[in-house]
Amino acid sequence: MLRNFKSVAEKEYDVIIIGGGIVGTGVARDAVLRGLSTLLLEKEDFGSGTTSRSTRLIHGGLRYLRQLEFGIVRQDLREREVLMRIAPHLVHPLTFLIPIHSTILNMTMALGVTLYDLISYDKTMPNHKYLNRQKTLEQEPGLKVKNLQGSYVYYDCQVPYPERLNFETALSAFENGAAVVNHARVNRLLREGNHIVGVEVRDELTGETLQAKGKLVVNAAGHWVDQIKDMVFEKKPPYLLRTKGIHLIIPRVSNNALVLFSSTDSRLFFIIPWVGYSLVGTTDTVYNGNLDSVSATYDDVQYLLEGLHLAYPDVKIDDIYYTTAGLRSLAMRPGKKASDTSRSHELIDHSKKDGLDGMITILGGKITAYRAVARDATDMICHKLGYKAPCTTDKNTLPGAPALGEQEIDHLREKEGLPKEIIANLAHIYGSRCRDILDLAREDEGGKSRITADGPDIIAQIWHAVKEESCLTVSDFMLRRSGLCFRKDQGLNAVHVVADEMKAMLRWGQQEYDRQVSEYAETAALARKFKHA
Repeated sequence: MLRNFKSVAEKEYDVIIIGGGIVGTGVARDAVLRGLSTLLLEKEDFGSGTTSRSTRLIHGGLRYLRQLEFGIVRQDLREREVLMRIAPHLVHPLTFLIPIHSTILNMTMALGVTLYDLISYDKTMPNHKYLNRQKTLEQEPGLKVKNLQGSYVYYDCQVPYPERLNFETALSAFENGAAVVNHARVNRLLREGNHIVGVEVRDELTGETLQAKGKLVVNAAGHWVDQIKDMVFEKKPPYLLRTKGIHLIIPRVSNNALVLFSSTDSRLFFIIPWVGYSLVGTTDTVYNGNLDSVSATYDDVQYLLEGLHLAYPDVKIDDIYYTTAGLRSLAMRPGKKASDTSRSHELIDHSKKDGLDGMITILGGKITAYRAVARDATDMICHKLGYKAPCTTDKNTLPGAPALGEQEIDHLREKEGLPKEIIANLAHIYGSRCRDILDLAREDEGGKSRITADGPDIIAQIWHAVKEESCLTVSDFMLRRSGLCFRKDQGLNAVHVVADEMKAMLRWGQQEYDRQVSEYAETAALARKFKHA
């Protein structure tokens, strides 16, 4: 996928989508598969907002049962099945244990997991089961829950790399004919009377400004939705309630995913095995700060540590490698607390709501449901354009499918003469498309070199990202085209190697090289900011 900024002004599109997060790319993919001429614009990089800062789960949402949101749970459990089918290389089953330490919790969780099974009656994964105390400790020998009676086991899914799920959705849109452009900021909406007819967009890399014309503009900007709204409805109240969720990355403490309940407010949170670590989260607090600079505070970290200590009291703040922090964009519902606000999505047709034709806004939604949200939005787009075509995104697999099995990984290891950990890493990130990286490495032996001596990533990944994946900044590669940022040191020992390769390919001068390295270092520092609070 090669970026072509000038393509935005080449024709009038049926639909222009603002926002390259998982929902925006989902709409672009759905729209172009239905035959609509489509333009997707992202101000930074695909998945650089909420998508890449999530709990990395594809799940129905056990806690939504307590809020009686059975419709959301049912929708998301259906979508979980769809994603396992269309992205098996990225979405994997995951076992969850809920430690039980009281009679009330036992009764509540027994009802919860039973309902979960009933609502997902057509699932492909097993039903829940109960383990006594001994079997629970056999599964999790390090668990130190007081008064442990046993545990309930249930099953959901994990997406270790939601950044790749997001990118492959954009890639699928591109391969089916959409114009897909990252680092392209919408400055204003073009209006003729009571009709939105397009957007003015700025190339964030060169400063060039162009106009793109379209029959319909979709505001899918995530937690920047209100900023786009303000371009035409300056005096309208906000559409969104934003809440912050943070995660801790610590040494791995459990074999399976665990569900615990905060000792502070009884809110459910997770301890999840993830790329060799444990991911602990999340919080849910109202956020009114800078949308482009979200970070964990000392208080956020302490809240999760107190909950974590219910099961693993020996984990200290110094054990935390780094944190992640992102925002949920919830449709504003007056009178509701942040934690009680529904995660259901909402579509606004501004022709009906405001008398302004040519614009739709998408509010809310979850990563798990992104395809269903995109389907509903694309249904509305087609209706407004008088176009009839069915949604097929539940049948067409994403570009990296199918997943590679152990035999295929072993075969590639023997064929390429590379260690299994390198081949496995490529397979986990790129799925079947890992062969594209290996082809590059075969053309130039330097591509087989490791980026760092102690890691599985190789130089050919950088070449592939720049040539084929619209990777234009060091942060694009470190954060969203590879797993380097997930190392204990956040990839800081690799950043100059990456920048050296990209400098040669993109012909950066020394000033640009230094700026790129500095930008990534600042991003990494933000993830450790809580330690200096």
